Amino acid sequence: MDDFMNKNDIDDNASAGQPVSDNTETSDFAGSADGNIPNQTAQSDGFQNTAENPSEQNAQQFGYPPFDNMYTAPQNRINYTDVLPVRDYKPMSKGLKVFAGIMAAVILMTAASVAGYFLGRSSVKTTAEISVDLAAKPADTDEMTAAQVYDKVNDSVVGITVYNSAGGGSQASGVFYSEDGYIVTNDHIYAEIGAPKFKVYTSDGKEYDAVFVAGDQISDLAVLKIDASGFTPAEFGDSDQIVYGENVVAIGRPSDATHDSSITKGVISSTGRRVSTSSNYSAKLIQTDSAINPGSSGGALVNMYGQVIGITSSKLAGISYDAIGYAIPTKTMKRICEELIKDGKVTSRAKLGITYTAINSVTAEINGYDTVGLYVASVTEDSDLYGKVKEGDIITQINGINVTSDDIVLDIIENSVAGDTITVTVISGNTTKTFEAELKANIGTSSYSSTINSESNADGGSGNSGDGTFDFPFGE
Repeated sequence: MDDFMNKNDIDDNASAGQPVSDNTETSDFAGSADGNIPNQTAQSDGFQNTAENPSEQNAQQFGYPPFDNMYTAPQNRINYTDVLPVRDYKPMSKGLKVFAGIMAAVILMTAASVAGYFLGRSSVKTTAEISVDLAAKPADTDEMTAAQVYDKVNDSVVGITVYNSAGGGSQASGVFYSEDGYIVTNDHIYAEIGAPKFKVYTSDGKEYDAVFVAGDQISDLAVLKIDASGFTPAEFGDSDQIVYGENVVAIGRPSDATHDSSITKGVISSTGRRVSTSSNYSAKLIQTDSAINPGSSGGALVNMYGQVIGITSSKLAGISYDAIGYAIPTKTMKRICEELIKDGKVTSRAKLGITYTAINSVTAEINGYDTVGLYVASVTEDSDLYGKVKEGDIITQINGINVTSDDIVLDIIENSVAGDTITVTVISGNTTKTFEAELKANIGTSSYSSTINSESNADGGSGNSGDGTFDFPFGE
């Protein structure tokens, strides 16, 4: 037969002593609600059963109808063996089921832990929210000596060796951002070293492995993490309170990350020097004449109250000036690092979405322009000005402020967040128009690469992070 009677129905009827109906159905033998098989029109499946067939005895034992009453003889005999119900089946005990479930869960958790361990060796993904307070400059307090500042800050400054399996390497500095092992440094320190690994050396002579958390090319800031705690985070001061001529020191590991930190002394040369780069970005930095030598990138610029007011970076490329060093203000550092730790990228930084050429009074006179402002070279498709402003238009005002230099526009945008709305006044031909524009997110990327570039490591890539000069903020 192609189909067989439901075992449960047979068992129920047999145990109850009820006869089984002589009728069969064409396909499924479904039991009725009263335990009997409903009447159906009988059709031959081509099987024959005789009284001599031992299966008849089995049929009688279990209450089956005689097979010779159910089937007509086929032209060709087919040997048939009955499928009998299994009576000795015992379901898995509840305790065994629970045990099996526990073992399966243990195996899955072990596999997940092993996978997480190996993934975590190279980078760490985190949604931690770690914030630092920027302390105000102490009032009516005498400045410390350079030696006292060094003693206060030294435990917060580390040396960093960056290396990979291809032999590439560099050295840099870093500053403890939190007690549980977060370190702030520069993003460019691994720009030429694919699949970098990190060794961190603390002031007490200990060595730790660190992992990459996140980095940002535009700000040249990055965060590493040591899987330990009990470190001494720096006291970060408010960089908005620095003044021209203020005494400062720079602390870092310029020659060898494993050596003690060194200290150089200078003054604040500029509280906010905007440094342009070859990549259409600019950054507003603290300028100092305190020496910032190769290997000191990522170190601390400190006021004379022992407060870190900036994260040092290397010298500006292409300019043969002496005694010019730069540091990223702590106000910028706080905003960027909090987002790198929480989101793995910078999410709130704003952009207008244009490229431009600044027109000042001199360039306006030379090129025959009637006004100063920003000459629009292009508008990106994701800009809120796309379709409103075109190439050749001149932006003359932002939020009602005359644009006499691009610093004015950049300062407004840098002090805004993605989603903020500004007003833009534009001269297009002989027409002046004013638009509202929503600032878009300028997320950016990191210099970090998880793969080794054979060209970058052809010469071993060894050296200090600040060898030569540094094209801020995109590497050497």
